[in-house]
Amino acid sequence: MRVGATPQAEAVVAQVRAAHPGDDFVFVFGSGCCEGTAPHLFARYTLTPVQEEVGAVGGVGVFADAHVRRLYGDRTIVIDAEEDPLADGFSAEIPLGWRFVLRLA
Repeated sequence: MRVGATPQAEAVVAQVRAAHPGDDFVFVFGSGCCEGTAPHLFARYTLTPVQEEVGAVGGVGVFADAHVRRLYGDRTIVIDAEEDPLADGFSAEIPLGWRFVLRLA
């Protein structure tokens, strides 16, 4: 599994980091209860033993659960950001009117 990012995703990561100076962030792909393998950006997140770093976006580590790493195997995924003022969720970009999404390269 390889991870890339669009310029828009990089810009949104920078906006989130500027809005929360001093916070440590991580991207997590996992088996969330509602959004499956959607990329989530969390501050002060405690990683689990099954999460391994698979890349970085805007200086933020990207971590994936074992089943997500198997799912994508040798493929490249790209984190992108879309404007979504009605988005709901726990990911850090949501309050800024954005949502991170995955694209296959």
